[in-house]
Amino acid sequence: MGDIPKSDWKVQRYLYTRDISSAPLITLLLKYVDEIYQPRNEEEVMEILKMAKQEGATVIPRGAGTSGYGGVLPVKDIALFRFSSRKTIMIDTTRMDSFEINEDEQIVECSPGAVWWDIEKKLNKKGLTLRIYPTSAPSSTVAGWIAQNGTGVGSLKYGGIAENVTKIRVADFNGVKEVEGKDLKYYVGMCGTTGIITKAWVKVKEVEDMHYYAFHLPPHKAGKLVYEGEHYAALYLDEGYVKLKNQSFGTNLPEKDTLMIATTEKMSEGDEELGEEIWETRFYPMRVRKLGPGLVAAENVLPVDSIPAYLNALHRMVKQPNGSEIWYVKGKKGAVLTFIPSDERKFLNYALTWRQSLRALRTAKKMRGVPYSLGLYLSCESKLLLKQDYEEIREFKKKIDPEDLLNPGKVFPKGVFPLIIGIGQKVVIL
Repeated sequence: MGDIPKSDWKVQRYLYTRDISSAPLITLLLKYVDEIYQPRNEEEVMEILKMAKQEGATVIPRGAGTSGYGGVLPVKDIALFRFSSRKTIMIDTTRMDSFEINEDEQIVECSPGAVWWDIEKKLNKKGLTLRIYPTSAPSSTVAGWIAQNGTGVGSLKYGGIAENVTKIRVADFNGVKEVEGKDLKYYVGMCGTTGIITKAWVKVKEVEDMHYYAFHLPPHKAGKLVYEGEHYAALYLDEGYVKLKNQSFGTNLPEKDTLMIATTEKMSEGDEELGEEIWETRFYPMRVRKLGPGLVAAENVLPVDSIPAYLNALHRMVKQPNGSEIWYVKGKKGAVLTFIPSDERKFLNYALTWRQSLRALRTAKKMRGVPYSLGLYLSCESKLLLKQDYEEIREFKKKIDPEDLLNPGKVFPKGVFPLIIGIGQKVVIL
């Protein structure tokens, strides 16, 4: 545990105060991590939790840090501008990266730091493949995506990660337990606020011959076509995002609104060459941030029939170059990720651009949409996203973690930052 070379300590502490996001003013609320541990097994996780409990230290679990919702950021413990001096411990799970494949049951048993694409490559050698995975699969970890309740590639057919996990093991201050069925809701999407995921059993499937088709369609026609068949995955790139993609990825895609469908079915129309090119470049959409340099992003999940109006509203609101991609999800929904390149070195201009993310969220909510995930930045929206489960899960959190030591301020709003975001949606963006 904690065997980070002494010479790298200051650099490590700084890096662990960041994830892929870059929200203005948030740095004023961040603190350096006091101690960083890289456990190699479940027993060491429990040792860290025992020590944290004795010292009254807060504990933040971290995987690869590829999410942009602030779920792994060490935040100063602030309540009405009163600062707490509680120690902050970070558990970096990336050394717990083993996994085992059960071919007969088509299940992969994963340690929390296992990387999705490492699993996929091993599965492929056995004629198997993941049912779903994130667009950051080459680097993101299993527990990180579960803790965010992600949707992504394959979610059109198989739903979100909650529908593809059969069981997890979780460590908290009371010990280790296995959780399955309806009790998964207390942990999936909770950013480690209710326990540290130490193992997960994830469903996989047999490899199938897949075809990729591209169509140049407006969003209302694209949404209709997606749900006419039993397709595996569908990705929509609006014209603005295709332009950003060509600049940042070095691609030469036609700069038009484009739908890509991945399917085992044969379709009578569609450009297969273009469809395959889009499929092969599906990873790391946030690479467009280098155009800023920097990026303001907004990700919201909307009913398919609301997406055309939502995109139109975004085009009216955002004056600078921007683009959106949509991964369609089971149940006629779409996860819309909008990108606005902006120079984060120019603080005022970047802050003004960042408010567009709040405006996008407010617009989505008016159209029956919800934020993609919570973390720190959108903890004020936890009642909206968790719906009828909110009070039950909050009471569960209080019961197993009465001192609020497990990743405080994430998912369940606490301190000044949720107030800033809530007020920002109502006032700053008018």
